[in-house]
Amino acid sequence: MPKYIEKRRRRWYAVLDVPKDLRDTFRTKRLVQSLGTESKTEAERLVLPVVARWKAEFEAERTGSAVPLEELAKHYREDIRKAREEEQSRSGFSDREVTTNSEIYEELLEDKVRKISESDPVQAERVYLIAKDETVDLLEHLETWLADLDNAPKTIDMKRHDVLAFAESYRFSHEVRKQVVQRWAHEYQASNSLAHGTMSRMVSACKGYWTYLQLAGLLDREDNPFENVLSKQKSKSKSKTNRNKGREPFTPAQVVELLGRAKMNGDQQLYDAIDIARWTGCRIEEICSLKVSQVHRDHIEIVDAKSDAGDRKIPIHNRLQPLLDQLCSASEDGYVISNLSTNKYGDRSNALGKRFGRMKAAMGHGKSHVFHSIRKTVATLLENASVNENVSADIMGHEKQTMTYGVYSGGSSLELKNEAIQKLDYPD
Repeated sequence: MPKYIEKRRRRWYAVLDVPKDLRDTFRTKRLVQSLGTESKTEAERLVLPVVARWKAEFEAERTGSAVPLEELAKHYREDIRKAREEEQSRSGFSDREVTTNSEIYEELLEDKVRKISESDPVQAERVYLIAKDETVDLLEHLETWLADLDNAPKTIDMKRHDVLAFAESYRFSHEVRKQVVQRWAHEYQASNSLAHGTMSRMVSACKGYWTYLQLAGLLDREDNPFENVLSKQKSKSKSKTNRNKGREPFTPAQVVELLGRAKMNGDQQLYDAIDIARWTGCRIEEICSLKVSQVHRDHIEIVDAKSDAGDRKIPIHNRLQPLLDQLCSASEDGYVISNLSTNKYGDRSNALGKRFGRMKAAMGHGKSHVFHSIRKTVATLLENASVNENVSADIMGHEKQTMTYGVYSGGSSLELKNEAIQKLDYPD
């Protein structure tokens, strides 16, 4: 291959002669850049992308098309960084060699910025700030931040979406000010008809990413323009407890009708899920993730729930026992409800939940009735059967608020919970 490397003192440099017709533009006959290595083999590997970039710039100057300006600016930034590092170290190089390299890159950058400014001053400023390391591309470190987060995959994807949505309008840190963020949030929420909670989540993700850039030393700014951007809304619109209050329980008769419709539709998986839900009060996620190994002689065991209280043992109702025996013996994949499809996050309940939504809507039930409403049915039946609230909480997997039962007690016995569970009844 052509000789693109040259040894100076003990280190290797990338070198490339500038074509005669471009020497006035590049203001030098030869481009030189340190490869930062004393190994010839390593230098031969490192030199190829450097030379490829230089040649791309030659072609861009000749044709008028060009490397994307943001990428070109980043190349300048790396060149200037390396030159500055050499200026500081001056290890084995003459002052003139170091200074010449630094001057070449600075002058090339200024010439490029002046040329861009003739048609697009805003883009020219952006290129200059990127190259001088005075702004941050908000997309450049996004995946690194996401990889460091200890969140579920679905949450990671939402945070990626939220930051990308903002970066579509304001990609570089020098463009981001609090007033800019407030205007963006207002316009984005209105144009996409988003709820306050959704917009708040998006701003929060951007705020977290900005904080990461600061703590990582990538962003030399002390302010966080995403702080206190949205006006506060009354807690009733944010509270999960109050959102759940908007959901209504099915009546026992309606639960039986749901079972009948699922059977009529030939959807055995949905029928089984509803049947398990009405005798246990379990969430759809808990039912779909329930494994055969978690079904015991007289109880089922819920693990990896949303809270510590959610991990619990639920006695098996006499009328549920035959179904569980049948499902466990017929299981093909180790799950009580076999062969459920999963989404990209490994969620086995997603498709089944959608089928339930379509079915209940076809039966005339509105937004206030969801699969979770069966859980409310169970809670209502337990209350009307005069079951002690602490026992019901242990069955349902709810936190108990008192110090004595919530903190010190080991929970209701299986025998006591079984006595309560057997009081559940439906007009089958």
